[in-house]
Amino acid sequence: MRPLKALWKDLKAARKVGLGLALRHPSGWLGQRVHCVRVPDVGPMWARFQDSDASVLRQVFAGRSYDLARFPQHARVRAAMERIVAAGKRPVIVDAGANIGASAVWFALRYPEAMVVAVEPDPSNLEIARRNVARFANIVLAPAAIGGQSGLANVVTQGSGEATRTERGSGGETPILTIADAKALAGPGAELLAVKVDIEGFEADLFAHNLEWIDEISALMIELHDWMLPGQHSSGPLQRAVLDRGFEMLVRGESVFFVR
Repeated sequence: MRPLKALWKDLKAARKVGLGLALRHPSGWLGQRVHCVRVPDVGPMWARFQDSDASVLRQVFAGRSYDLARFPQHARVRAAMERIVAAGKRPVIVDAGANIGASAVWFALRYPEAMVVAVEPDPSNLEIARRNVARFANIVLAPAAIGGQSGLANVVTQGSGEATRTERGSGGETPILTIADAKALAGPGAELLAVKVDIEGFEADLFAHNLEWIDEISALMIELHDWMLPGQHSSGPLQRAVLDRGFEMLVRGESVFFVR
């Protein structure tokens, strides 16, 4: 993104995300790699100078891309959470593809009764995510990929500040967790409430095996990547998985929401 265009976007988002997002530009030009942005009603969030981190902060905190309260169906999700708590269990939100931890922080603040399990495979993202989630007792950060079966993966970054792709392979060094594995990280008495997925096309793997967890959740939030992977039909397994499972489908921005 061109510097002046990026600066203008940050200034427009300053009221909701904080002026620090725009101030990253002069300090970044002077060589400072990581910046603290004080987001209103959220607190300090760390981001690298690269535009992709700024985009994540704008998307989550200014665009409120994971704000289920925008939909009337949110009442069902709240009711499901209350039922889990009333039964003496801990609601769990799995954030698959947590990036720098912004979405995990959003969920932790909006659903303080829940445990958020944030799964992120990219080491550079994890470095920032650890800073961002450290002050939240209800976030567990897992340095891993997420898929339909346990295993190993290679993590491929496509360029500076670009999306990270996960590729399954026995020669990989990054562990792959299933949703059940991620849920287990929340501890005993955990029950799934919702799952958010943004894993750059690896959703084809996630929805190919071990789908029992879909019957447990009240909400699924997912960014699809058919646009990025033409001809690979990466959303096909998801489409088959949610069919006839009683979900309503909602669309906002880049995400598709399934709620029941």
